[in-house]
Amino acid sequence: MPKASGVSVLIVDDQQSMRGICKYILTQLGFKDIIEAKSGRDALGKLEKSNVDLIISDWNMEDIDGLTLLKVIRKHPRTQAMPFIMATGRSDKEQVKEAISFGVNNYIIKPFDASTMKKRIEAVIGALT
Repeated sequence: MPKASGVSVLIVDDQQSMRGICKYILTQLGFKDIIEAKSGRDALGKLEKSNVDLIISDWNMEDIDGLTLLKVIRKHPRTQAMPFIMATGRSDKEQVKEAISFGVNNYIIKPFDASTMKKRIEAVIGALT
């Protein structure tokens, strides 16, 4: 069982308010090492410089969207097995199927609360202590 405080999380969202909400929820769940990226391109840069254990990314972003980010991450040996949770404002079944086909580990529909976020994270990395 991973200890939340020992898990490094990268939040990727082009809206500062959503990054703030996500960071607040993660902090409430016990996470301490939280990195923020304002775009898919920014996330790729941060992944080069930081050790990350989990990515929570928005789907709809300018420049590199969440699905493209997922595809890039799955192609690189260093990041191909990295847990990836996609956050989206739509519960479009075709969109979810597409993300699954490219190796997303889980998804979360916005808006979400701490309980939902915890369930999605635990389904990917195991029960938090």
